[in-house]
Amino acid sequence: MKKSLIFLISVMMILLTACGGSEDAGTAYTEVNLEEGITFTLNEDTLKSSRATFTLSNDTESAVQYSTQEYHFEQMKEGQWTEFTGTAQSAWSDDTTTLEAGETVELSYDWKVLCGNTSKDTQYRLIILVNDSPVAAEFTGN
Repeated sequence: MKKSLIFLISVMMILLTACGGSEDAGTAYTEVNLEEGITFTLNEDTLKSSRATFTLSNDTESAVQYSTQEYHFEQMKEGQWTEFTGTAQSAWSDDTTTLEAGETVELSYDWKVLCGNTSKDTQYRLIILVNDSPVAAEFTGN
C-alpha cells in the first residue's frame, strides 16, 4: 500500500511539473526551424482547441531522428513566445523514431489533459526536436 501511494504521488508530481511554471516564463527556444529540408506543419482541418495533427516532412538526403514523446507548447504574448499557460515541456521518455529521406509522417498531439485548451485568435506554436534541434509549427487557435 505504501509503495502504491509513493508511486501515485510521484506520478502526480510529474504531471504537475509538466504544466507547472510561471505564466510569464519566456521560451527555451529562441531559434527554431534551423534544420534545412525539415518542415513541421499543422494539418488545418484537424485543429481543435485541445488537439491537432501535424505533418513532419524530411526533404533531405538522409534520415533524421525525431522525438515521439517530447514537445514544447507556447503562445504569443505581447510579441514574445512564452510557455502556454505555464506549460513546460512534456517529456515522458527518450523514445526517438527515424524519418527516412524524402518521407513524411503525421503526428497527433492532445494537450488538453496536461495543459488545457487553446483560445480563439491566439497564436501558438508546437515544438518538437529533430536531430536534437527545435522544429516548430505555428498556428492560430480557433
